[in-house]
Amino acid sequence: MKITSVEAIPLFASFAEALGEVPPELAVPAFSMRSNPLLGQGAVIVRIHTDAGLVGIGEAMGRPGPRGTAAHINEVLAPLLQGADPRHQHALFTAMNEQMRFAPMGISGVDMALWDLRGKIYGDSLPNLLGGAVRDSIDCYASPIPYLPTPAASASKAREFVAAGFGAVKLKIGRGISVDMAHVEAVSEAIGAESKLLVDANGAYTVSESIALAKELARLGVYWLEEPVHPEFVDDLARIRRRVDLPVVSGEWLGSWFQFRDLLRAEAVDIIMPNITRCGGLTGLLKIADLAMLDNVLVAPHGVGAGVGIVAACAACAVLPNFLIYEYNQLFNPLRHAVINERIDFRDGALHASLEPGLGISLDNATVERYRID
Repeated sequence: MKITSVEAIPLFASFAEALGEVPPELAVPAFSMRSNPLLGQGAVIVRIHTDAGLVGIGEAMGRPGPRGTAAHINEVLAPLLQGADPRHQHALFTAMNEQMRFAPMGISGVDMALWDLRGKIYGDSLPNLLGGAVRDSIDCYASPIPYLPTPAASASKAREFVAAGFGAVKLKIGRGISVDMAHVEAVSEAIGAESKLLVDANGAYTVSESIALAKELARLGVYWLEEPVHPEFVDDLARIRRRVDLPVVSGEWLGSWFQFRDLLRAEAVDIIMPNITRCGGLTGLLKIADLAMLDNVLVAPHGVGAGVGIVAACAACAVLPNFLIYEYNQLFNPLRHAVINERIDFRDGALHASLEPGLGISLDNATVERYRID
């Protein structure tokens, strides 16, 4: 069996087109977007065709620009894969990783499509092909409660998520400790002790500010503190972790297992957050999880993206021994559900991996054509 073509399709769903007037909490939902507002939701869909008539699909991260990642796949990775046997998963992953310094996100989408093909070739589900599921359901949390104007508004959004069945929610912080704590306290009271509250600063603070904030968060029983400082400052994360009494989390912006290796070597985190559409697809995520397990670190994958990536992440989460919880992003995204024909299996407050061959999904071609921007 040979690969006959690889196609990357950039998608973008404009908020202004969908909503008209874009509310500020959607354009700037977190500290990291203060100077680069979120104008819409993007994704890169990958299709790999074979001479056997089988087609594998995958998804690469669509931030910050889906056209750039699509171009990397089409111009750099596609010629490398042309004529190769799609079953040679690890050989192709190794070859692609020689190009990783240019765009690890592109490798993610291609690797995902290769795994989808593998499942279709052998007629088996990804959890089985990845070694077997160790859990039937995948704990997840709703994210985010964005930068809403008042603590009452944040509390209302949290109650909405809990009413939808979520047992955990994530609040965006980073507006100053006093403002943050007002929102944290309101959300904590709204959801009660039986629900978990996670907070994400997206790199808003200094080391001393982070330590002061963490002491207040620990008092309220907050579940974790995510990216209190910029993720590039690994040593600062380590300094904070040694001084606080709640888990420190990072990793959503990292693109290779080498970067995660450095994060783990620095003893900077209790939990890592690789994104399957950014970190090398299923193969990359599994390698990163293995690295983390050697240091007794848990994995809580980051969940921003469209439906293809969510389904792939569920397959991975089902098999990871050191999995903790998955981010099921709920920020407005026209691509999340519409890009696939099948329903994402969320019930009883948890996600469930597909048991169909490969990813077990098909693309909604009308949605792909509507939002493609190439």
